Amino acid sequence: MKKIFLYMALMLCVSLGAAQQQNWYQVGFKISASFPTNRIYSVDNDYLSSLTAADFGAFFRAGKYVYGEVGLGYAFYKGDYTVQTATGSNLFEPERVELRHLQIPVKAVGNIPLTRSLSLLPFAGIIWQPLLKVTANDIGYDKNTIQHNSVLFTTGFDFKIGPIVLGANYRYSLTRFFQNKEGKHPQYVNVCVGFQF
Repeated sequence: MKKIFLYMALMLCVSLGAAQQQNWYQVGFKISASFPTNRIYSVDNDYLSSLTAADFGAFFRAGKYVYGEVGLGYAFYKGDYTVQTATGSNLFEPERVELRHLQIPVKAVGNIPLTRSLSLLPFAGIIWQPLLKVTANDIGYDKNTIQHNSVLFTTGFDFKIGPIVLGANYRYSLTRFFQNKEGKHPQYVNVCVGFQF
């Protein structure tokens, strides 16, 4: 965890030194696809496979050389959950579970001009992610088992080419997946595309 915060501080220092002044505010929209980097979500070997995840939303940035960003979005996760035994077999057939979340990201964003029309925008911050809905399933995963309010650390970069934004970021959940038992901290790599005005 210390390495993450050191990286965040270094990235913001680089942004401050290399940033150029632009409009004091920016508005944009993004859509992202997520790729999980861990599959076991609890010490009881709750296991996730065939995950599909994405989010979309809008953001507002304000600042001079380093922007403060706040956003509002919607995220969904869909996967097949089961429990693995000590031998590696499934305790029961995988059950499809879908989660819906509200997302409120708060970030610091730098601006590093690379060419006249291309800029690198490194960022770091947190995402507050309240749980909105868990679809009906036969294995008892509902709002009483899954964390109601996740908090994720995120860091990454965007490339801005005119009004188009392309980027990638890493997300690490500071809260565990389950609220009723000891669980893991989900991790994701996101790839996103969007528009900025």
